[in-house]
Amino acid sequence: MKKLFLKLDKKCETNLETLILWLLIVILRIPNFFEPYWYGDEAIYLTLGTGLRNGLKLYTDIIDHKTPIIYYLAMVPNQFYFRLLNFGWMIVTTTLFFMFAKKLFNSAKYAFISSLIFVLLTTLPWFEGHLPNGELFVMGFVMVGLTFFAKTKLFKNFVEDNQEDALQKTSKKEFGLLIASGIFLGFGILTKVPALLDFGAVALLGWFSFSEILIKKSIEIKEKVSLFWKFISKSIALFVGILIPIIASIIYFVAIGSGKDYLDYGLLYNIRYSGSWHPEFPNQLIAFFFSLPGKVLIMAGLIYVLSFAKKKISPIFKFISGWFILSLFASLLSNRPYPHYLLQVVPAFSLLVGVFLNKITLWKKQYRELLLGTLLFALPIYIMLLLNVRPYETGHYYSQFYKFVSGEITNEEYDSGFNPMVNDNYQVAKIIRGMNLDRIFIWGTNPMLYAVSETTPTSRFTVSFHIKDFKDHERTLAQIKKEKPRMIVVMKDENEKFYELQQYLDSFYYANDTQYQTMTVYLRQTDN
Repeated sequence: MKKLFLKLDKKCETNLETLILWLLIVILRIPNFFEPYWYGDEAIYLTLGTGLRNGLKLYTDIIDHKTPIIYYLAMVPNQFYFRLLNFGWMIVTTTLFFMFAKKLFNSAKYAFISSLIFVLLTTLPWFEGHLPNGELFVMGFVMVGLTFFAKTKLFKNFVEDNQEDALQKTSKKEFGLLIASGIFLGFGILTKVPALLDFGAVALLGWFSFSEILIKKSIEIKEKVSLFWKFISKSIALFVGILIPIIASIIYFVAIGSGKDYLDYGLLYNIRYSGSWHPEFPNQLIAFFFSLPGKVLIMAGLIYVLSFAKKKISPIFKFISGWFILSLFASLLSNRPYPHYLLQVVPAFSLLVGVFLNKITLWKKQYRELLLGTLLFALPIYIMLLLNVRPYETGHYYSQFYKFVSGEITNEEYDSGFNPMVNDNYQVAKIIRGMNLDRIFIWGTNPMLYAVSETTPTSRFTVSFHIKDFKDHERTLAQIKKEKPRMIVVMKDENEKFYELQQYLDSFYYANDTQYQTMTVYLRQTDN
């Protein structure tokens, strides 16, 4: 027994940094498990997960606009298990991130600093890291993909600044590792489409190797052409890996009769979504830079600087900076001011802090990288100011939890602090359970009621803004008339009136006697 304890103690000492990161995640995520059903995106995931458990077809019978994996992950029994899944996911993701950072820096010190920043930004409420957002699940798949990629000779030689060897002939083992890396990056894309830019960052590493060779005058043109085709072959292997899960998903949805719906809502809608938000900017030049051509221009310009800078930039700084640029571009695809979109930038940002701090100690030799790093750090800050992205208060989140567990505030006061709908939702959910309902309809934006009551909508959509966006009023009303749900809820903050629905309610439903601050509950008349 003593030997076992000594062995365990030695193991803990060897992995002290990892244990500290785990402990920090555990402590900071404790309040997550006490939150009510209050967050819209999480509730939509859980509602679609309930629908999938009940046999509904994704994108045909029940629809949201993200790619499918997030909804299958949400097929857990309830919010607690979804939070538990997210907790375990981030433990594994953080561990893989720390391991990858150590391979990049070859230094546990800077790898730990980067990982510490990673934990804080993916766990604290600033950017909604305490919630099971799609970006966090994407990170897990990306880090598994990078773990496989870090085993390739391409990566190892690139980090060691041996670019010619990095692009040597692809062995069977190398080919397998690249495909495996691509597969998990593909899973990331099937969780949320902007993960495509994380794939771009991995492919960019091969490009940086080739661009180094391209500007070397000592290498003959014939050899450069040969190395170019080797770069292409490695990129193709990665791309094949990405295609495997995507093609498999298409085959699956075609097989269950939802192929066209998957194409329309799971894949192509993301193009429409990215261009549907038009924020106001101070002038036309800034507006152009936030357009898709403008963002591509800035991204390409920065990548060009990294690729062909006259003075040498270290390979590690190139890769991290390139990943940061691409992930920032991904977070801005729709120009929406949602803090959780910036979670995609966190892995590259955390590594950039680590490499920046390392360069500070060598500032006389590395001042160009310090200047470029400073510019990259300034970019997201300027963007957040322009888009009015406001991180959530962290101090208030934990102080409210302390007041709750210490008895200073009641459970209802704690819950309502997250969302004023919460207490009404919990009361209505009791009625739903008492009536043993599994289908209801809500006109408005309140997917939390579906989630807490474990019901699904008498509609293809979970929220009214999707019904309005797709002009699905007629089909929705026809489905309501066919299924005759025993309960219909109309949210009081819903601005657009659904007049045909109201006429139907007046004819066949009556308002529940209980008055709710945020909604009106209609019950079907028994003789209809």
